[in-house]
Amino acid sequence: MAAMSDEVPVVETPAAPAPQSPLAAKIVIEGTKTERELQLEAELETERSARKKVEMDAATLLDENRRLKTPPPTLQPQPRHPREPLTFFDANDS
Repeated sequence: MAAMSDEVPVVETPAAPAPQSPLAAKIVIEGTKTERELQLEAELETERSARKKVEMDAATLLDENRRLKTPPPTLQPQPRHPREPLTFFDANDS
């Protein structure tokens, strides 16, 4: 019996439960979006479209301002062919 008392009893320990992945990792893997994320994306898109509209309006106004401030080109009279008969308006030029 002395031989039996020297043996160490083997105790089976239960296997540790598999570690659960963090919630953030699960969301990243699944690719689902929360209601708040969808709301923020909608707000961001609204702000982007509003900013784009403001920039387009500003560009349009600048173009129109430049067009209105630029003097029209002066029209040069066409040179008259020498054999062409003079008209009433041409007589004043000579």
